[in-house]
Amino acid sequence: MLSKCRRCRSKQGEIHIPYANMILCPDCFIDFYVKRIKKTVKKYRMFRKGETVGVAVSGGKDSSALLHALRNAFPSQKIVALHLNLGIKGYSDHCQKIVEGLAGDLDVDLHIFDLQKEEGIGIGDFERTVFKGKMCAVCGTIKRHALEELARNVGVKVLATGHHMDDVLGFMFSNLFSKQWMQLVRLRPVLPPVASWMTRKVKPLFRTPENENLLYCFYADVSFRRESCPYSEGTKTKENLKIIEILSGGNPSFRHQSLNAFLELSEMLEKVVKVPRGVPCRKCGFPSLDGLCAYCKRLNQVKGNMKAREKVAVSSSIGSLDPAA
Repeated sequence: MLSKCRRCRSKQGEIHIPYANMILCPDCFIDFYVKRIKKTVKKYRMFRKGETVGVAVSGGKDSSALLHALRNAFPSQKIVALHLNLGIKGYSDHCQKIVEGLAGDLDVDLHIFDLQKEEGIGIGDFERTVFKGKMCAVCGTIKRHALEELARNVGVKVLATGHHMDDVLGFMFSNLFSKQWMQLVRLRPVLPPVASWMTRKVKPLFRTPENENLLYCFYADVSFRRESCPYSEGTKTKENLKIIEILSGGNPSFRHQSLNAFLELSEMLEKVVKVPRGVPCRKCGFPSLDGLCAYCKRLNQVKGNMKAREKVAVSSSIGSLDPAA
C-alpha cells in the first residue's frame, strides 16, 4: 500500500527522501526543493535585493533546475541566463536550443558566449594538443574565463552555478587526497570576487543531492538535455561519485554529514592557506600568476597547434603540385 505524503497528508507519496525520512507527493516535493534553495541563498547571503543574478545554464538537469527554481523562489529578483556554446559538434547547438527554450518559458533574458565566434576555436580543437587526455580540465578553464567575461559584458556581479552536493563532495575527496588545500577553500558556497570587477560566485544547490535535480525537472516539467558531453566519460569526478555512493551505502545521511565536516575544515583552511597574489594577464587583464592567465595560455597552445597543422597542409599541397616531387 502506498503511503500518504508526509507533508500534505492528502495525496499519495511518490518521492522518497531517505535522509529526511520522508515520502512526498510531487507538489510537496517541488515546494520542498524550492524552499531549500531559498533557505540556502538566505543562509549564506548569496545575493541581495536589487542585484542582478546571472545563472550559468548549460542545458543539463542541474543548471536547468537551478534557473527554474530560483525564478520560483525569488520572483521579484532580476535573474538572467548565461550560456556558453563551446563548439562541440552535434552537442553544443543542441544544448543551446534547450537553454533558449527554457529561458523563453521562464521569461528571463539569455546571453550567449559562442567560443567559435569569439575565439575561432571549439573545445574539440584541444583533442590535437597535449590536453587530449585532459579535456574536462581544459574545458573548465575555458568555461570559467568565458562565463566571467560574459557576466562582465552584461553587467552581472553575482554568478550562480549548478554545482550540487555530489559535485562538491566529489571535488572535496579529490582535492583532499591530493592535498590541494587552495581548491578545498574554493569549494565553499560563496566565493568573493578575485578582482573588484569580477563576479561573486554562489552555489544555491550546495545542499541539494544530484538525483533531486533530476526529480525536480521531471515533476516541475523543466526541459533539459538528455545527452552527456562526449568528453565526460571516465572523468575523475565520476569516479569520485562512485566512491561516495559506496561510502554512503546504509547511511542516507552520509553526504550531509560529510558536507558539514567539509564546511568546518574549509573554514579552518581559509584562515591558514595563503592566497598567491596575482598580476593582470598582459593579454586579457584577468588575474594570473605570471602575467599570462591559464585561459590565454590554452588559447595560445591550441591556436599555435592549428597554425602548425595549416603550414604542414600547405607544404604538402605545394609538394603535390611540384612536377619534380
